[in-house]
Amino acid sequence: MYLSKIVVNNFRNLKMIEVELSQGLNVIVGENNVGKTNLLDALRAALGSASAFVDPIRLSKDDLYVDQNGQAVKEPIRVDLNFSDLSGDEQAEFLEALEYNQEHPECSTASIHFEWSWSEKTERWHSRRWGGGKSNSEAPVPEDVLQSVPVTLLAALRDAMSALVPGRQSRLGRLLGVSASEDEKIKLQEIIKKANSDLQSNELIKGAEEKIRQALKGASGPDFGQDVQIRSSEPEFERIVKNLRLVLKLRGTAAETGEPAIQELRSNGLGYNNLIYIATVLAELEASANATLPLLLVEEPEAHLHPQLQILLADFLANSKLDKVENRKVQTIVTTHSPTIASRVPTETIRVLHQDAVSGLRCTCLGKCGLSAREANQLRRMLDITRATLLFARGIILVEGISEALLFPVLSKRLSIRLEDKGVSVIPVCGVEFSTISKLFGEDKLNIPISIVTDGDPTIVHDAEIKKTDGSNDMSWRSEIPKKDSNIIEISARVRKLIDSFAQNNVVSVSRSQVTLEYDLAFAGYSNADVICEAWMRCFDGEPRTLNKEALKLCGDDLEKRALTVWRGVCRANSTRGKSELAQQLAELLEEKDETGSYKIHLDDFAVPIYIKDAIDHVIRR
Repeated sequence: MYLSKIVVNNFRNLKMIEVELSQGLNVIVGENNVGKTNLLDALRAALGSASAFVDPIRLSKDDLYVDQNGQAVKEPIRVDLNFSDLSGDEQAEFLEALEYNQEHPECSTASIHFEWSWSEKTERWHSRRWGGGKSNSEAPVPEDVLQSVPVTLLAALRDAMSALVPGRQSRLGRLLGVSASEDEKIKLQEIIKKANSDLQSNELIKGAEEKIRQALKGASGPDFGQDVQIRSSEPEFERIVKNLRLVLKLRGTAAETGEPAIQELRSNGLGYNNLIYIATVLAELEASANATLPLLLVEEPEAHLHPQLQILLADFLANSKLDKVENRKVQTIVTTHSPTIASRVPTETIRVLHQDAVSGLRCTCLGKCGLSAREANQLRRMLDITRATLLFARGIILVEGISEALLFPVLSKRLSIRLEDKGVSVIPVCGVEFSTISKLFGEDKLNIPISIVTDGDPTIVHDAEIKKTDGSNDMSWRSEIPKKDSNIIEISARVRKLIDSFAQNNVVSVSRSQVTLEYDLAFAGYSNADVICEAWMRCFDGEPRTLNKEALKLCGDDLEKRALTVWRGVCRANSTRGKSELAQQLAELLEEKDETGSYKIHLDDFAVPIYIKDAIDHVIRR
């Protein structure tokens, strides 16, 4: 049995959202304030206090959805939970919530519905909870059913230390409580009984007890005085385990005792204590045998963890055996802002919560975007720490390599657009394989605007006029030109196929250069080539022979010749410097400002190519 769907209406920023879940691990990603925490709170509200270990959520009128005019909706908050894959025993246990399938009993499901409303007239709230899908009757859900779906929340601002120290809410106490057999409980109680007996005969303890008795007698008199004893703990199992504490076992040995050295948790960092806390909770859920479907909700597991520890935690969650325990399955829902975690878990576990300009808030499962097994594996390899940022963006520009990734934010500023302010990520795919990532996007998938930016990659031929002029049969880079048809540069078959494949997709736009980024940058404006030449020369200690000011001077005012000269010198010659180094120097050059804060290279002195403008316009249109 597992929670297969959550539908939320009119709760906080969730006007209407439907989220499909799978067994085991579910990772929900999305930008800040999109509603990830609200989704978990809606789930907790629907199951109520009977399912909560601590701090059940309590709703108020402030939890009602508020429209753009600041008005709270009059409709009630409603949360619907659907459960699938019920065994015969689970169907019997969830009888009041069962939606029985007579033709295929094994396909029967269960549902729990929760509704909360507010009356402005009486200034009172009303709630109800029922099970099943019958329209003519509402069967109340017994509390023992709700207790069989216990919810454990590890909140984003969790206090790991408070949960690990001895006390009534001790997570260590809960772990020991669900792990111990009756025989183990009796043995632990015997240890404490013996400890108390030994304390009773200890001279120090007896002396302290007598001093306290005398003080009490003096304070309250002989008639009202009380007697006291000092004990380590009551010899009751629940009291014992709640008063035990976790300590850090160090690698060394204590000199006085010869025993392993220990240290208190308070000496530990926040990150490591959070890991200990998470590990303790996971161990508790694994050991628990009473719950039908334990739900573990984890907000921002990356809190206080550096990237390497995030990787280890993500790998543990992805490969945890919590959902494989015999006769029981723990379902985990993680919300995160961490690209590191998103890049390490299986892609089919990832759900992207995002705003759709047409239909509002949506949640898209990457496992349902039509990827083959090979493509899913390829996508997981591609979603490393850099590319995984696309899961948190409002707009995405996919580019071929590092050169475009370096220059796009700089060029966008020359259009008076800051991509970071628009929530736009520029993602280098380090190649020309765009099809796998772009499959995730569409009106019925991730409805986030995405621009694919690629080179035209025309066939390269040699200019017969150059060979004729110098009287040689020059087949070097100096005579190379992109092939033309009717004086128009021919783009490659790969690019034509890419454009055609997204011709009917309003979410994905393909923008392409005529030749390459460098050629089109130089071709966009007359002075562009001079700026690129200056950046190229900064890459060298001396004057480069492949591209320099003299080479541009020989081109005269011919814009195409100037672009060809830049392209040949940077892209076609066998230079000791590369395109990424040019991009770095060009970005720095275009960002340089004088003492007044104005660009040293005026906006009019370096034009942005049309295809780059189109790519940026597409992703910020919403």
